[in-house]
Amino acid sequence: MDETGSAPGSAREVWRRAARDRTRRFSKLAAAAGAAIGRWSAAEAGRLALWAPVAIGSGAAFYFSLRVEPPGFSGVLLLAAAVLAARAFSGDWRRAVAAGIALAALGFLAADLRAALVAAPPFERALTPREVTGRLVSVEESAASRRFVIAVDSIARLPPGATPARVRVSWRGREFEALPGERIRLRAGLNPPPPPAAPGAFDFARHLYFQRIGAVGYAVTAPERLDAEETPFAGRLRARVETARLALARRIVAAAPGEGGAIVAAVATGKREAIPEAAERALQRSGLAHLLAISGLHMGLATGLVFFAVRLALAAVEPAALRHPIKKWAAAAALAAGVGYLILSGGGWSARRAFIMTSIVFLAILADRRALSLRNVAIAASVILLTTPEAVMHPGFQMSFAAATALIAAYEWASRRADPSRSFAFDARARRYVVGIAATDAIAATATAPFALYHFNYAAIYSLPANLAAMPLMAFWIMPFALTALALAPLGLDGWAWRAAAQGVDWILAVARAVSSQPGAVAFTPQWPPAALGALTLGGLWLCLQSAPWRLAGLAAIPLAGVMIALSPPPDLFVAGSGENLAVRVKDDTDGPMLAAFDPRKDRFALDLWKEAAGLDPEAAPTGRLREVGRCGPEGCVAVLRGARLAVSTDPLGLAEDCARADLVVALYFLDGANGRACAARLVDRGAVWREGAHAVWIGRDGAIRIRTVAEMRGKRPWTGAGG
Repeated sequence: MDETGSAPGSAREVWRRAARDRTRRFSKLAAAAGAAIGRWSAAEAGRLALWAPVAIGSGAAFYFSLRVEPPGFSGVLLLAAAVLAARAFSGDWRRAVAAGIALAALGFLAADLRAALVAAPPFERALTPREVTGRLVSVEESAASRRFVIAVDSIARLPPGATPARVRVSWRGREFEALPGERIRLRAGLNPPPPPAAPGAFDFARHLYFQRIGAVGYAVTAPERLDAEETPFAGRLRARVETARLALARRIVAAAPGEGGAIVAAVATGKREAIPEAAERALQRSGLAHLLAISGLHMGLATGLVFFAVRLALAAVEPAALRHPIKKWAAAAALAAGVGYLILSGGGWSARRAFIMTSIVFLAILADRRALSLRNVAIAASVILLTTPEAVMHPGFQMSFAAATALIAAYEWASRRADPSRSFAFDARARRYVVGIAATDAIAATATAPFALYHFNYAAIYSLPANLAAMPLMAFWIMPFALTALALAPLGLDGWAWRAAAQGVDWILAVARAVSSQPGAVAFTPQWPPAALGALTLGGLWLCLQSAPWRLAGLAAIPLAGVMIALSPPPDLFVAGSGENLAVRVKDDTDGPMLAAFDPRKDRFALDLWKEAAGLDPEAAPTGRLREVGRCGPEGCVAVLRGARLAVSTDPLGLAEDCARADLVVALYFLDGANGRACAARLVDRGAVWREGAHAVWIGRDGAIRIRTVAEMRGKRPWTGAGG
């Protein structure tokens, strides 16, 4: 017997020795893991700054996620408390956490201040056509219409306290002589900005709020130019820039009529209204839509071509090449070209990100520093988030920075493993170029796919072959001819170059149509929960911003997001914000999944959006009628959804019977409070829809009914109007 009372070799003693061995092995493993984490943490200390825009963006996103407006001093108090904590804490990790909280508070404060700075009187109700007077801010032109923004001076029969700062108006007539900066007068019907067409859909009203656009509508008379009034210098400068952009877009479209010319005009000036819907759809579904957004590709090509052209020209002048820093001169010229392109393009978020990163590259050349790194991305993101924090909610900003971050992280990883003795022969360079394009597309497509699937509910499957064919055309044909045309424009010799650039775009459109028409070219998915996108975003950032082996932990976000998506089915029923229509999600034995609408002729935009939210192709998926999946009569329709009985009432006389027999009643008319309270079923009437916006309904396996509304998702914020 040993001291424990167990005989040597007994089962109990063997078990105890095995337990002690397991404990020792676990302790060694934990110690090794702790040492590895300590080494990785020390190695990553220099990369903490890369997380600054993530913290700023998180604070801004938290502000926009609130359902009520926070007190005006809350952002300042949060920031002050976090800064004091960062100064008081000892220890690197405590101070780093406090600094992150301070940056998040800074993002929250920036969003709060920005919302206050752009605040304008809310526009509450639709107005019949009446006289609108103001200054023309911008113009977007297409073949069929013009859409322009007016800084409003007055609206007939509307008091100044209820007058929006700006309105956006469409005009289908031909008479239009006004230029940006001029005062105009016209008659227009106006409406409040449209709320989301479904709970969780993109909020156009919020997007327009930060442009100070308080109403949208249509003009019934041509704009009449009024006598000029003195404006501040900044206003005159903005007007001249906008006039130059408009004139250039018109010049390009006149020189190269057709789809190609319209897209070249969009690439040069940022004005995309003239692009035909079919062409834009083909680019989107082939994975080439990024060619329309002025981003790092366009800015890099434009400034890069200027840099190499100036450097080559200076190198041909022997005295200059031998005695002066011609590389720095070329960098300065490229930087100036980037400034001009940013102004000419309208300065969208992707263009600003591209310009900031590109300018850092050329400033680094001027300062003899390293040019390209993730720090550039962090600086660009921080600048944009602090100046326009609403960008954090926009898919363009999210996709632009996701692609840039993933690409630079991947190339930093690859550059550390590049073979220094690799061949620089022409065929080797050509192979690396093709592989580089393929890798660039694969990385960018992977990085942006979660955002495309979340915001647009689809992903282009064949983007790789499309980009392999399109990218050389953009780099070696379209952009060189576009820059040549810009250089020749003052001489009036630019027409042939615009036509050549448009021809290159036509070739890209041919590729886009060939790719997008293939079976299975586009994958559709139902609406994701926001938490799934958040998990994938944080996982992707961890994978890209960290350099130690623990970066691979970011891949755990993929199965986590998959579980979230699987547990969040799309709605079974949608009710339009007009209160006049609805659609149910059903599975047809012949056509597969489809939406069956009460009236497919109404709310066409909402129907397409509902299809996307249900994971259906809005073009290919049929829109059925509710009477095809249920029974309809003069008083409405009855259908069974996942075991629950739905009644659609169009006649108040049949409401009592519907309430007695159905689990859910949708009344396409207004009800008073007494009739609503008397209904035993869950009830949605037209008044509820008008007050709370569009509805979405989920029906569980047990028949439980869950309803979400637009008002519930948006809350009461400055951009939601008085009704929330």
